[in-house]
Amino acid sequence: MNLRFLIVFALLCTGCHSSDSHEGYAQDSEAAVTDPLPACQWCGADEAPDNLRWDMTIAGPDEPGERLAITGTVYESGGTRPASGVLLYAYHTNAEGIYPKRGDETGNGRRHGYLRSWLRTNAQGQYRIRTIRPAAYPSGTEPAHIHVTVQEPDGQEDWIDSIVFDGDSLLTPAVRAGFDNRGGPGIVTLRRNAQGVWQGRRDILLER
Repeated sequence: MNLRFLIVFALLCTGCHSSDSHEGYAQDSEAAVTDPLPACQWCGADEAPDNLRWDMTIAGPDEPGERLAITGTVYESGGTRPASGVLLYAYHTNAEGIYPKRGDETGNGRRHGYLRSWLRTNAQGQYRIRTIRPAAYPSGTEPAHIHVTVQEPDGQEDWIDSIVFDGDSLLTPAVRAGFDNRGGPGIVTLRRNAQGVWQGRRDILLER
């Protein structure tokens, strides 16, 4: 390989780009110029559709994976009064541990993929998430998890500890110690019902 070829090759590669450091998050360099990604990597409340219900369906029946349902109640900061009308945004990886994309995503869907959705808690502060059980990242660096953000009526969006699953081999004592119970404990025990659906409960405590 001669020197002239090396120089030409280096010039051609000047525009090459790499994927985001967060696993599964990728951004096309050309698209970034015309349609930049939101500055907040984990946000999604501003992209919520109108007329939300108290439950969300993230994964449709055709999405591969084991069915999962997470229920719970959102409480105000005192921990006893249910919080109604709270917007929850959730997203997670697929059964292969990646954030899958169809190519028509907008906003933070370009980061989070199509396995995401929104809801508003009902008058009793209840919520329900119907989806599949996500897989851990292919690198095995973190336990499988569901990202969740909360936004009170007329409030700002905030993140809480992700939902993780007790019994996950990647949920080591060191990882457990790293949780700060932001929004209440996020470690959920799952049990399968008669229909084979994994079920778990995670109550959420709002913080002032």
